[in-house]
Parts: sequence; structure tokens; C-alpha cells
Amino acid sequence: MRTFRLGDMVRIRAGAFQSFTGRIKGINQALMLLKVEVDIFGRMHPVKVKFGEAEKIEFAKDEHDTEER
Repeated sequence: MRTFRLGDMVRIRAGAFQSFTGRIKGINQALMLLKVEVDIFGRMHPVKVKFGEAEKIEFAKDEHDTEER
């Protein structure tokens, strides 16, 4: 099972919002749903997607980035 956390960036893999990316704003463990805020025509909108319809986006850290920033 995937592990998601509030604030994670995800890409939606299926459904009406396929290929959209956004930030997790809510998690419903019981229903296995995420509330993801996506940009649609310049406005942020919350959409609900199943855990299986989203994949976490991992960003490579720059060697100059530090935890202290």
C-alpha cells in the first residue's frame, strides 16, 4: 500500500484529472481517498482521487541544498 502524507506532491494517473499534478491537502484513510489541490485554468481546485489513482512525485535533491534552509 502506498504511503501518502499531507503536503506531498502527486501526479494523478487515472480518471478525469489524469496527468494533473497537485499537493495533498487531505487524506481519508478509511475510504482510501486523497484530496489534492490542482491548478485548473489558473485557479486552485480540490479534487478527490483514490490512492491507486495517484503517484507520489519525488524530486531529486540538489547537492547544494541543505536541511537548514
